[in-house]
Amino acid sequence: MAERSTLTQATQLGIEVTPGTAVAANKKLLGTMIDVGIKSDIKVYRPSGGKFSTVTALGKEWSEAKIDGPLTYTDISYLLAGNVAYAAPAQIGSTAAYLWTVTPSQNAADTIKTYTVEQGDGVRAHKAAYGLINSFGYTINRNEAKVKGAMLLNQIEDAITMTSTPDEIDLVPVLPSQVCVYADDVASDIGDTRMTRVFSIDWDYSNRFAAVWPLDCSLTGFAAHVETEPKPILKLLVAADSVGMGYLDKMRAGDRKFIRIEATGAEIEDGNTYKIRHDISAEVIGVSEFKDEQGVYALEWTFQAIYYESWARAFRFYVTNTLTGL
Repeated sequence: MAERSTLTQATQLGIEVTPGTAVAANKKLLGTMIDVGIKSDIKVYRPSGGKFSTVTALGKEWSEAKIDGPLTYTDISYLLAGNVAYAAPAQIGSTAAYLWTVTPSQNAADTIKTYTVEQGDGVRAHKAAYGLINSFGYTINRNEAKVKGAMLLNQIEDAITMTSTPDEIDLVPVLPSQVCVYADDVASDIGDTRMTRVFSIDWDYSNRFAAVWPLDCSLTGFAAHVETEPKPILKLLVAADSVGMGYLDKMRAGDRKFIRIEATGAEIEDGNTYKIRHDISAEVIGVSEFKDEQGVYALEWTFQAIYYESWARAFRFYVTNTLTGL
């Protein structure tokens, strides 16, 4: 019998029409790694007077997956659609470029996509439906730009045959040299003031969803999901110079900053480039100790995205790529 090699465990996604109803996983992300693992909640019971337990009872079974890999101008559309919100992209003129505008709502449930995930190879494979991207983030420093996150899924179905010939999503990575960070005091000025001593960026949008587990003998997993209070956190490691230390006054006064993180890639067509733009209305909620960073005295400021009435949002992503849809 052939061994199930770790090296050949591929992952494919399918965009579900109805959350939790499995579909063919006909999309393959060439950059993002999604590794599914089995989770369970099992109670163990021991009778009075006995040393050893006499029975176990499975209460819940589900799956979780780790998300890892390079930050790309293409895969990010799938990750944002499952974590932040989904809206169909708009073609830019008659070019091959499409603009994805991703905005979370302040006071209504967001439209998101759920995924069926298949993982394995020709020897053995499994799948899980109702894939919710419960957290998504990215980290960027001068060495690399990466994504991070986690998925919540229903229990796996083992010994499946994976969907054949999935569509492979073009891999267009974000290079650290393509990234700039801007911070301005007024929303209308966002993108005007470039920061020149940012050493690392860490964005995390977590705690998005909770599973609903009713008593229903027809179910093989959780029945639905609800949104929970999210945690939109940005960390910037900056030089402790006049710009970096300027956030001390912002922290003391509770003043807001309008921060733009922007990556610009190669041209697609007619001056339209691959682009990721992340605009955040942010206030300081924490600060690290001073530290050495490449010989420079530095510190890390922690911000939380804060709802801004004039924007009608706390943050927004704009992504330009060649994907016409998911």
